[in-house]
Amino acid sequence: MKNVLMIGWELPPFNSGGLGVASYYLALHLSKKINLIFTLPKKLPIKNCPFKILFADNEIKIIEGYLKYKGIIVNGFLEEVLTYGIRLLQKIKEEKIKVDIIHAHDWLGGVAGIFLKDNLNKPLIIHVHATEIERTGNNPNPLIYHLEKECFSKANLIITVSHLTKQIVSEFYGIPPSKIIPLPNGIDLEIPPNKIPQFILELKKHGYKIVLFVGRLVLQKGPDYFIKTLKYVSKFIPKVKYVIAGAGDMFPSLIKIAYEDGVLDKIIFAGFLRDEELWGVYKYSDLLVAPSVFDPFGLVPLEAIKLNVPVIISKTTGLGNYLDHCFKVDFWDIRQMANYIIGTLKYSPLRSELVSNSFRELYKFDWEDRANKLVEIYASL
Repeated sequence: MKNVLMIGWELPPFNSGGLGVASYYLALHLSKKINLIFTLPKKLPIKNCPFKILFADNEIKIIEGYLKYKGIIVNGFLEEVLTYGIRLLQKIKEEKIKVDIIHAHDWLGGVAGIFLKDNLNKPLIIHVHATEIERTGNNPNPLIYHLEKECFSKANLIITVSHLTKQIVSEFYGIPPSKIIPLPNGIDLEIPPNKIPQFILELKKHGYKIVLFVGRLVLQKGPDYFIKTLKYVSKFIPKVKYVIAGAGDMFPSLIKIAYEDGVLDKIIFAGFLRDEELWGVYKYSDLLVAPSVFDPFGLVPLEAIKLNVPVIISKTTGLGNYLDHCFKVDFWDIRQMANYIIGTLKYSPLRSELVSNSFRELYKFDWEDRANKLVEIYASL
């Protein structure tokens, strides 16, 4: 049985997005098939975790009191990324952990993966959930882009969460397609407990249609394009509210767009929602829109479909490679997106067909199947 060291960066409930969710479910299912140790860069009070976690919470001394990378002085977050591998190696030696394969998530774990590959002489898999190209709309931070390229170049194998991301890793980072395997994420089909926020209850009580956006308020997720559809939608459906669940640096500019379009009173900025409240908002929404400029996969639409909510996604969402029963639109095509929103809200037979057909597609996104494919990949290495 293979001994796999899976280098992660976050896990629920201490996660900022889909990376932690995907990491958790992959580790959960893999831990039943192989000897797996999941690592995190610092100690967190995670309770009742079904797999073993190794925390790289040991301190290391940095010569001269600071860390340099490519001539750049780094500290804080980047220092944590760049010293992750050193700290992990100390822990591995202290606890005499046997490692056959290193499986690192994104560049956050990939930098540590490279260090351990060199020091342990073991094969390295980089699991790409998002690239800097996708996160920034092809305006990457040069240092992060360089780190990603180094990770991809030195890895024995790269796994991407979609064909879309495989194409980006190949074209923008110069990696041969033969080295990249697309493996889409799964979805846990268990219906979680939910708590309906009071503002949702009030909206439904007064007959409002709720159009939902869930995600970070950043360029990558396209919340500005979502808001720009509202002036068209509200002409045909006056009793509509856009609920935006998320936080991010675009928040002030989104307020400005909504004010200039005269629709600020039709939007509820709910902030970052988690667990029961988030599931409650999903459950009582009439439609979810995911207008991402780039989204490597797209876990949010699957979460909505699980709770019988129809979805509209952008053509640059990786999920679109695998999901047929939803509307797909160019993120910049505001009028077309508005047309799809209006049609879905106005015509209940259309909404019902989208819900039932997309729900049947969830069988494609099975975490158990993903874990089995990873075991095959491990065997091949």
